[in-house]
Amino acid sequence: MNDGATNVARDAPNRADRGRLLAIGDIHLGTRPSRVPAIVAEGLGGGIASLTPAAALASAVELAIRERVDGVLFAGDVVESTNARFEALPALEGAVRRLAEAGIPAIGVAGNHDVNALPRVADLIEGFRLLGRGGQWESTVLDANAAPLAEIVGWSFPEQRVPTSPVRALLDTPLAPAAAGVPRIGLLHGDLGASGGHYAPIARQELDDAGLDAWLLGHIHKPSLGAGATPCGYLGSLVGLYPTETGAHGPWMIRLSQGGAIVPELLPTAPLRWEAVDVRPARDLAPDDVEDLLFAEAEATARRLVDEGSKHRVLGLRLHLVGPVDAIRAIRTRIGREAWRDVQRSVADTTVFIEQVSDRLEVAADLHELARGEDPPGLLARKLLLLEEAGDERRALLDRTRTALAAFANDARFTPLDDLRDAGDPLSDEALVDYLQQSGMETLQKLLGRATEHSEADA
Repeated sequence: MNDGATNVARDAPNRADRGRLLAIGDIHLGTRPSRVPAIVAEGLGGGIASLTPAAALASAVELAIRERVDGVLFAGDVVESTNARFEALPALEGAVRRLAEAGIPAIGVAGNHDVNALPRVADLIEGFRLLGRGGQWESTVLDANAAPLAEIVGWSFPEQRVPTSPVRALLDTPLAPAAAGVPRIGLLHGDLGASGGHYAPIARQELDDAGLDAWLLGHIHKPSLGAGATPCGYLGSLVGLYPTETGAHGPWMIRLSQGGAIVPELLPTAPLRWEAVDVRPARDLAPDDVEDLLFAEAEATARRLVDEGSKHRVLGLRLHLVGPVDAIRAIRTRIGREAWRDVQRSVADTTVFIEQVSDRLEVAADLHELARGEDPPGLLARKLLLLEEAGDERRALLDRTRTALAAFANDARFTPLDDLRDAGDPLSDEALVDYLQQSGMETLQKLLGRATEHSEADA
């Protein structure tokens, strides 16, 4: 066993898997979710406190105990900040105590938010093991049924900003496996795929080269941990704190199979869930029907998510009205009244509210009909139709656009973007067509919108 490893033992129940771990991403204890209307919070048992990270942590702990997992892992940013540590202490201490009473070890690493707070809190809580203090790689072994189950290899932020990859140090000075044949799981907070920055930028190739069997990451709040031969990705935030943190959130169940596979599964148990939904109204939508459309979409979304297994108590929605409509000016006026605000629905034990409605509506228009004219909308419509089919005219238009944008696209300031895994060629035909169509349609809508508003005003 290497010098940095300790052994934590627990008897696991007999089951098909060798063992299971519960992994938790960014919790940010000491914060509360924003943008939840007071009327919604007041209607909940426990109020807004029932939607906080502390409530989500307590729920995750009860799940861990109920499922008799072999360990709980925390991937950093457990605490929001140094100032929030006293508010966070009771929640984390209570969680670790409950786990300890059930014989479940709690292991974590510090992130950029809790670089100072988590070590201090960990020193006050018996039973919480903080790995990698001071930016030094360290490991510990979890046992199940009196046999080694998994080695957890971790690193903690030594200061708030770390501009270099911590994995380089692990590659330069590897930790020898603590036990032969035992899966090794990396626990790390950092910025995966970043070419630079202040928050431990890590390249995927570095993680692959480290030779571990899985990497559980914190920092980015959108979950992205995928299955496969070597699972690697973000656990995401335990609960969405802002409306932009959409989708399923919760802890991850990490199954270690008898055959050696590591299988992650996101458990969507966050008490609060946010979703952004595109709503495409009928072209002849009447202004008086706008609220009915919004509430129907809210109910349909809530039922769909419940059917998919989401366990949220509250669902907050951002609805985007998209597409062409006839009475665009009157509908926009109706949206501006915000009659939907502070209206909540109850759908299958879920409280649903609309946090925001945005307008991406278009003036209903037929490009082919418009293209017959010689006015500005007609000339622009012909250019947009030109983009839809291959031909010499389309090629000439794309070549002119490429020449006009080349100096801007090749500016040295944008060179770091080439290192991103999803980087594409901004001057490709596909990209140029997208640019031209988007800007062309926006301009056309402005031209037609002015004409429509004048027409409606005269009516």
